[in-house]
Amino acid sequence: MKKCFSILLLICLMAALVPAQAATTNLAAIRINEFMASNGKTIDDKNGESTDWIELYNTSDEDVNIQGLCLSDGKKNLEKYVFGDTVIPAHDYLLIFATGTEEVVDGEIHVSFKLSASGEKVVISYQGVILDSISFDEQEKDVSMARVDERNWKYTSLPTPGAENAFED
Repeated sequence: MKKCFSILLLICLMAALVPAQAATTNLAAIRINEFMASNGKTIDDKNGESTDWIELYNTSDEDVNIQGLCLSDGKKNLEKYVFGDTVIPAHDYLLIFATGTEEVVDGEIHVSFKLSASGEKVVISYQGVILDSISFDEQEKDVSMARVDERNWKYTSLPTPGAENAFED
């Protein structure tokens, strides 16, 4: 009992030392915001390749550390990519390239799967629980699918990787 109390006290002291502006782990604030499954010339990764991409958005007023969050292209294997210590600032975006090779290139995240231009899913989950997902049909080259609001998505020929979504009038 005394050992448990000591450990609990140590944890509380350590938590008190963490700066107030440290990232939270409010993973429910993270949303899939936009993606492109047929990138022709919209954006190149740091390797100079035009690959599929997925954009996550932090809806929170606080920075969120997404360590342990999983990204996948379907429900069969929710853990195709597991994020390490990665912070998405409050109301900001994280662009991920679906290149088929898992690596970090100059701070740019590449995941070990690609998106199918003929249609599939993008899923984010944590410990087997799906937090957000979108199913899509066939994609046109350089047309993204972007979130309009909490429930609605729309195709757009004005893709905005890493920025607020834009739509044609």
